[in-house]
Amino acid sequence: MTVTRNRALATLVAAVTAADWVSKAWVQNRLPVDGWHTVVDGWVVFTHRRNTGVAFSMFAGGGESWLRLLALTLAGVVGIVVCVHLIRTTHDRLLHFAAALVVAGALGNLGDRLLNGAVTDFILVRFFPFVFNVADVAITVGGILLALRLGLAGEPRQGPPEPTPA
Repeated sequence: MTVTRNRALATLVAAVTAADWVSKAWVQNRLPVDGWHTVVDGWVVFTHRRNTGVAFSMFAGGGESWLRLLALTLAGVVGIVVCVHLIRTTHDRLLHFAAALVVAGALGNLGDRLLNGAVTDFILVRFFPFVFNVADVAITVGGILLALRLGLAGEPRQGPPEPTPA
């Protein structure tokens, strides 16, 4: 992997993580919990929610909060490590892009969880029943791309690229 690609991936991770944190800060400072702001009438609403669980508020209730925080933090770190490993061991550009999106989303939600004890969700669209955030979008898009690339397109290239016959 070239230095230019490393910089591009680092820039992508930084930009998505920053967009997530800035948007969450805006929501936290402008909307009370359960408050709302219409963005596109009848279609998109920003509503301030605190999610102590994972995606779609699964595992949000019950159990010790410190234990849940520890488990979710470890899961986020493991996800980041796996994606960084994919980036470092393959030459597949789509895998790099997808894994960088997952890393950015995981960093966004992990930072929010560690600083605030919960993840701030705020985007509600008419056709989707759950509230989510920018990090969730990055994780979802990255995860779908990873699944498609790894599951449907065969094994990614490992190690150095193979020389082409002359």
